[in-house]
Amino acid sequence: MEETINLTEIIFDSINELFEKLFSSIDNTIYSLLDEITFISPDLFSNTSFEKILGTSSSNGILLICNSLVLGIIIYYSINYLISHLTYSKIDSPKQFFFKAIIFIAIMNASLWICQQIINIIYIVTSCISNIGKELFNSNITFANFIDNINKSIYLSNENLNIFSFDGIIKSFTSFGLINLVFTYSLRYIMIQIFVLLSPFAFLSLITSSSEWFFKIWLKTFISLLLVQILISLILLLSFSIDISKNSTFSKILFIGIIYALTRANTYMKELFGGISTSVNNGLANFSIN
Repeated sequence: MEETINLTEIIFDSINELFEKLFSSIDNTIYSLLDEITFISPDLFSNTSFEKILGTSSSNGILLICNSLVLGIIIYYSINYLISHLTYSKIDSPKQFFFKAIIFIAIMNASLWICQQIINIIYIVTSCISNIGKELFNSNITFANFIDNINKSIYLSNENLNIFSFDGIIKSFTSFGLINLVFTYSLRYIMIQIFVLLSPFAFLSLITSSSEWFFKIWLKTFISLLLVQILISLILLLSFSIDISKNSTFSKILFIGIIYALTRANTYMKELFGGISTSVNNGLANFSIN
């Protein structure tokens, strides 16, 4: 009987030690990565490789393709303009068309700068929220400090983590929830860069009224992806208001709610403003555009 009890204890201790090392590895690796991929700044597009893909001038990169399409758009307009005299359909006058073409071709060639300014505005708002948290709680509003608060709430003594306890369940949920966040915000990180690369086509589509729908979808989706980090900052700011000194079950449950809210932030923003959801909770089924 004693051998059976000892064997059970050894198994439990081995499992706890395994998970403790796993969670420690996740904490030391993921939270710094989450801060980097979640809070997008204009510096993201300062690398020369990205600029070369988009185009440093109208004669290279994606900008070269877009400037080449201008001739096709002019031919398309000319044909429509001639047909409109036969069908009496409403179409922009040549003055309107060429005025819009001059304006939006110039904007198209400055698309990277425009996107950087949009991102910079969102980043400034995010930084202001972080500064509010620093003044109120003397702590930066980051994933690193958020996870540190969770660990302080769970590890209140020198005892090792018990995966079969309530605290162990909370730690398991938060650790695997953070892994989910890495996948979700990594996808968002990539999608933001893709939409910046699509920005010249979006501005070019404004030349004709028949193609301006593309710009509307692009703008709504791009802004929605960026606004997610403001919502994340507010959720993290709220998490710092939780009093962990009392070690109450209620505060631990709130941490679970915070993690769940962070995993659903993309979905909530999609429901509010439309666009796409980069949540990976249900696989590719969530990747849809409204």
